[in-house]
Amino acid sequence: MKLFAVLITALTLATQPLAAQSGGRGKQVVVHAGIDEGGLVLGGDFLVNDTATESYGGYLRLYSKDEEKGAPAIFALGASGRGHVKVGIFEYFLSPGFGLIHHNLRDSELLFGPTLTYGLTADLDQYIGLGVENTKLYSWVGEYKGLIKDTFLAHVRFRL
Repeated sequence: MKLFAVLITALTLATQPLAAQSGGRGKQVVVHAGIDEGGLVLGGDFLVNDTATESYGGYLRLYSKDEEKGAPAIFALGASGRGHVKVGIFEYFLSPGFGLIHHNLRDSELLFGPTLTYGLTADLDQYIGLGVENTKLYSWVGEYKGLIKDTFLAHVRFRL
């Protein structure tokens, strides 16, 4: 529980400069949901548009635990940049980033490493879009190294 409080505090402090700098720029909130071997997966992104094809922000992912299947509970939190190209009503994107991963199966481990997300969003109107994406979480430090999670998630994007 203490680790969770520390992570939330760090996220709050880290996003303060981001919110202050994002003044008149367009923002996006993306809500994710899916199912993997451990069960329910939930997540979200907050993005600030830098240019018409680039944005930056943070991500949060929560993966359920299933000990019988060997699927760990994962809490991932980090920052990413996103390149996106709009073709008709579709927006294709690629989003590399870095972050912390709290990995909990038999023991609790804090990991750090890169993340890669790519996907497609279809605009329903100028404010809302539906899509699908693939998120890969990697670890460079800790007991678990390499690819930690590879999941496909559905998402809803809201432009603010």
